[in-house]
Amino acid sequence: MNLPTKPTASSRNTRIGRITLHCTENTICSLQLPCHAAAAPPPPPGSLAELAFAQIEEYLVGKRRVFSLPLSAAGTTPFARAILQAIEAIPYGCTATYGSLGPARAVGRICAGNPLPLLIPCHRVIPANNPPGQYLGGQELKIRLLILEQTFSVPAG
Repeated sequence: MNLPTKPTASSRNTRIGRITLHCTENTICSLQLPCHAAAAPPPPPGSLAELAFAQIEEYLVGKRRVFSLPLSAAGTTPFARAILQAIEAIPYGCTATYGSLGPARAVGRICAGNPLPLLIPCHRVIPANNPPGQYLGGQELKIRLLILEQTFSVPAG
């Protein structure tokens, strides 16, 4: 009988601060942004966490627009999974309003509980009035990520 593997934590300092990932052997279960990241050992060489950190660094320097990683949103409701999938579909450098994705308050709660921020880019979800809105990584980080994406989504002229 194969029991599910318990996620292990790995941390790395990135351009935006320390990020901690919780991964099983074959899926990423959660990501903690700098304001919440607990210290953990660095990722083992060749691990999924090491691949994820490499993709995160590529994203942070404008070389990656889409993550290609196995993500797990276990423990979320079917409605929350549908909203998280809609958030994943928001193109790099673009935003969507809470209300355009579903009932605004429900979408806000789902964003606040997103287990995989950055990888599921809830920073791209903004209020219809008075953007940029709140972010579980802090408003300053949300603005920084939105500016980063806008900067790298502008074609070179």
